[in-house]
Amino acid sequence: MKTDRRQPPGDPVGYYFREALLIGGEATRLYLVRHAQSQGNTGDDLATGDPPLTDVGWEQARRLGERFASQKVDVVYASPLARSRDTAQSIADAARLPVRIEPGLTEVSLGTPERSARLYQGQAAEELARRIAREGTWDAFPGSEGSRAARRRVGAVIDGIIQKNEGKRVALVTHAGFIQTCVSLVLGLERDFVFYPFNAGITSIRAKGDRRVLWRLNDVAHLDGLPAGWGGIS
Repeated sequence: MKTDRRQPPGDPVGYYFREALLIGGEATRLYLVRHAQSQGNTGDDLATGDPPLTDVGWEQARRLGERFASQKVDVVYASPLARSRDTAQSIADAARLPVRIEPGLTEVSLGTPERSARLYQGQAAEELARRIAREGTWDAFPGSEGSRAARRRVGAVIDGIIQKNEGKRVALVTHAGFIQTCVSLVLGLERDFVFYPFNAGITSIRAKGDRRVLWRLNDVAHLDGLPAGWGGIS
């Protein structure tokens, strides 16, 4: 029986999904990592400015290092803040790489000391919470960076890193709002945030040319076994 040479080789389903989902070695692999737990993630009102990692955070960072030691990574980037730098250092140490500081990876600004959702109380706070839930954009936060500006910044930073690292595996240690915005851009969503990025969670995106594909969302397998109070997922 002759084989039709026009027929896709191997598994036809895999053949057609190969390009659609950027399966294969040519795509750039981005691992967006939310920094490990910092004092600012514990509900401590005294944690302001650039809070350091907690004991839980250091354990999460150590586990991230172990996770990335088992898979190849070529470049490690981090935002300038200590919680990102320290988390990234664990990954970089495992890969024997330096940490590259990228200012554009900073968190989406959700207000200023003079104008912020933190200043709202009582009924005003309840109404604002309903608006944020309804609209799902950074514009809903008083004094924020804003949706358009955040999307423009996040998109430009991601595009620039991809251009510098085509075909490589790149770890980016950043913040929740940055990752949420990036995922919304990749999926073409109007809402800026549609999920909660866990501390030390990994979201994986593949890129080739102008195309972006979401591969993993909020992967925390490396935190398995930690009790809820130590970063375990409950």
